[in-house]
Amino acid sequence: MSLAKFGLALQLLVLTGAAASQPALHHPPAPALRFLYHLNSTLGEPVSFGPGPRGTKMSIPILGGTVEGPNIRGEVMSVGADWGTIDANGTFRADARYQLRTNDSADIFIHVTGPTQPNGQVLNHITFETGSDK
Repeated sequence: MSLAKFGLALQLLVLTGAAASQPALHHPPAPALRFLYHLNSTLGEPVSFGPGPRGTKMSIPILGGTVEGPNIRGEVMSVGADWGTIDANGTFRADARYQLRTNDSADIFIHVTGPTQPNGQVLNHITFETGSDK
């Protein structure tokens, strides 16, 4: 066997042994989606702040509404807005903050960020905050 072939065979043997000695990877189950609630909100007239370095900034007042789901029922308080931006590609980037008050008087602050593509695809990140034990 030539020296080059011997070197190649040795490398393959070492790589095969290294791969075999690696612990098996654990793959957790894929996350599942669960329906949380349906929200119906009343929005005010958008107010445009004009073009800026990241696009056209606007404010859309959240005037109220209702929320209903298997474990939640309540109202959308009239204390929020979406201070979104429309970029040069037509992508709307949400930056909404609003508050829900449940029928059992729990207050839930909600912050929504993320893009809505011109084709309507929504990729939002939603954060919920509450002091309620529920």
